[in-house]
Amino acid sequence: MNLTHLRRSLAIAGLAALPFTFAHAESAQPAMITLASSQNVDTTVANLSQAFTARGMTIFTVIDHQAAARAAGLDMQVAKVIVYGTPKAGTLLMQKDPHFALKLPLKVLVTENQQGQTEVVFESTRQLLQNSNITPAEVQNTLAQAEKLIANTVNAANQPAN
Repeated sequence: MNLTHLRRSLAIAGLAALPFTFAHAESAQPAMITLASSQNVDTTVANLSQAFTARGMTIFTVIDHQAAARAAGLDMQVAKVIVYGTPKAGTLLMQKDPHFALKLPLKVLVTENQQGQTEVVFESTRQLLQNSNITPAEVQNTLAQAEKLIANTVNAANQPAN
């Protein structure tokens, strides 16, 4: 095998591997993002709700799953879901892909794990866009910013007070 043929074979093999490289890079972000909060569930819910409204988002409701379970005579860990969004931004996404209405408004779960640690859990932007007609570029100022806002709010609350 001459050197030119070897280089050509390696280049073709490298190009053939590119889809796997990109697929791996895209899947590097988990479908569900979990952040630890140093605050209790109620304080974390309040902090996130305040951050959302300060950015002009609407809090549609907060679902208290533990309270609903207790009303049904059952018990479970504390688990609250904040349902929030921006109708102006969401409407544009639903106009482009009507099925996206199943994913909106956005939701974030604040719960306690088995060790009693507060966790904030939400779907990644990548997961929300999966099987939709919406591209990441179309949501970089909406869904991706909401994801960053959640992380920044939780991280700020985790910082020790001066």
